[in-house]
Amino acid sequence: MAFRFTPAANPALTAEVAGVIDGDTIRVILPRAMSVTSLAATFSFSTPGATLRVSGATQRSGSSRVNFTLPVRYELASSSGSVRAYIVDVTVFTGLPIVSITTEGGAPILTREDYVRAVIEIFGGKERPEHTISATTEIRGRGNSTWSNPKKPYRLKLTTASSLFGFPADRDWTLLANYWDQSLVRTALAFELSRLVGMPYTPRCTAVEFVLNGQHQGSYQLCEHMEVAAQRIPATTGWLLAIDDLPRLEPTDVVFHSPRLDAWSMESDPNPSVWVYKQPDAPTATQRAAIEAELLGFEALLYGEGFAHPDTGYAKDLDVDAAIGWYLVQELLKNSDAAFFKSVFVYKAPQGRITIGPVWDFDLAGGNYPYDAGPTGWKIRNSAWIARLFEDRAFIDRIKLRWRALYAQRAEVDAFIVTYAARLRLSEGPNHALWFPYGPLPLLQAGDLTADLRAAPVVRTRTSEGALVDYAGQVGTLRAWMNARWSWLNAGILDL
Repeated sequence: MAFRFTPAANPALTAEVAGVIDGDTIRVILPRAMSVTSLAATFSFSTPGATLRVSGATQRSGSSRVNFTLPVRYELASSSGSVRAYIVDVTVFTGLPIVSITTEGGAPILTREDYVRAVIEIFGGKERPEHTISATTEIRGRGNSTWSNPKKPYRLKLTTASSLFGFPADRDWTLLANYWDQSLVRTALAFELSRLVGMPYTPRCTAVEFVLNGQHQGSYQLCEHMEVAAQRIPATTGWLLAIDDLPRLEPTDVVFHSPRLDAWSMESDPNPSVWVYKQPDAPTATQRAAIEAELLGFEALLYGEGFAHPDTGYAKDLDVDAAIGWYLVQELLKNSDAAFFKSVFVYKAPQGRITIGPVWDFDLAGGNYPYDAGPTGWKIRNSAWIARLFEDRAFIDRIKLRWRALYAQRAEVDAFIVTYAARLRLSEGPNHALWFPYGPLPLLQAGDLTADLRAAPVVRTRTSEGALVDYAGQVGTLRAWMNARWSWLNAGILDL
């Protein structure tokens, strides 16, 4: 039997697409975004007098239309009455939704500061056809070290607040490139862990194919932008700060120092990490005085005498549950950035307590940071603020309790990795073909570089099968690393 879709029967196609028969399954991969709710298949078979039926209805080659949103069962009936069933499974492009952005006049996106006007079209595909939209937007670059990569991350600002993929409506969104993570899984894994530990807010994301001005850019994650909003970081009219190091700052950033953060960060880098205002991003003098008094007052309380008192100590001003959840995600994935150097967020609602989070930035976590890649050892425990919290026995006891609950879900976490990677089965190949070879990784902080470690590009070689990146190997390495990390951390935490 031969099975195909032709442009003559399906005008949305520009070339014929043949199905691949594997036993009783016929797989068809359509090369472009298009609806599959009414396609006409062209087919032939060598059995004289045979007919092809779907749900009892006889099919006519090149004219009978079928909805291929779900796999379709075809029955090939011979004149003698025997029946053979085939399942036809149609995939659109890679099976992921497609985000296509066309800038005005085809203008390039050159900076992280200047927005370019554009149109965004989202094709939800078979998985999410209800999320197909078209809207106007602005787009610019985003990120710090990631912006220097060939595969760029982007920031979107829609003209009108809209719900993308069923997420709460907003104007601000991001496209994460995950360039340094050849598994393309780590950020999604971190957000899944964030949900499992019950963080007050976890950014919502979905895997997509990204097309810019007609050129496929590869596999991305479309995510909510990290911001204070009603359905995002729950600190409306409050404040949001980020820890960052001085070389990464923009001239317009408003920053301040705190004694303990300075002392900690300068142990390994002559440039101290600082607190950067995110909300409000241009604070008035009055706002600065109030916010900095709250933050510095808390830091003084944390490091003062009686800091562990349950009523008058740090716990009265800190969301301890969120701090523990944040810590467990970061320590489990051994995220170097989160050791109070950069990409650490802290916020406070007007009547709330200081909250560490949300989690963010994991492409170099999970064993992917070559200068501290092993699954053993503490990464976050000894950093600013966190080391002091570990001097409180009550905090350690709460850590142990929460860890036991998370540790019991390690099989579910591993299943998430497998399932998420399976969704990228057709996406990872074209993505790696676009961006291979990879490297170099971002520069180390001075204190991270030992005599036997030198910064070097990460270059993946071809596998024996000819693939640019051994994707199954990348995912398998992450799973094995996680398994070892679970074991080491379980012993380490329970021994505290």
